[in-house]
Amino acid sequence: MTRPTIDEFEVFPAEALQKRQSAKSPLVKAADRAVLIAAAGRLLGKPANLPGTPVLSLTARHPHDPAGLMDVYHPGRWDCSSNLVFMDTIKQVGPSVGEWDGTVVYASFTAPSNGSYLVVANFSGYQITLNLNGPWGKSTAYCATTSDHVQATALWAGTSGGKLSFTINMNGPYLGYLESIQIYLLS
Repeated sequence: MTRPTIDEFEVFPAEALQKRQSAKSPLVKAADRAVLIAAAGRLLGKPANLPGTPVLSLTARHPHDPAGLMDVYHPGRWDCSSNLVFMDTIKQVGPSVGEWDGTVVYASFTAPSNGSYLVVANFSGYQITLNLNGPWGKSTAYCATTSDHVQATALWAGTSGGKLSFTINMNGPYLGYLESIQIYLLS
């Protein structure tokens, strides 16, 4: 067998290489305290007291914790540099319901005590809807631009040692960015 010569490989013209662009990851921030307190109050139907720190916080750099974890099926990119999980949107690829492609986050959490827990998914993306699916049903939030920082929230009544399993996926034209999953014990 002979080795191919350089002439046998496809060579890209210099113009094509110059047209390539480097895109930076968007800056996605977790919700500030006032936004989370307002969301918790709406879900509880009364004023909420939000502790200073979550009982669980999961990110691309910290996907596992003694209290829970996130597994990600088919991430578009797992980017520790920007601390984001790039999520391909769900697209139907065949005639049956189960024939789809995209990214899904499978998350779990063990409650340390009885109480109401605020589940928060912080994300961004261009015309992206995040679906937070769990025992509460489906909670959604819409993000218009990658300059926006949006949260989908849900309320879960947990018991000490109780297990919560939930999923996150996105719909939209292209790609979404998951910054973090946070769970707060409300008092």
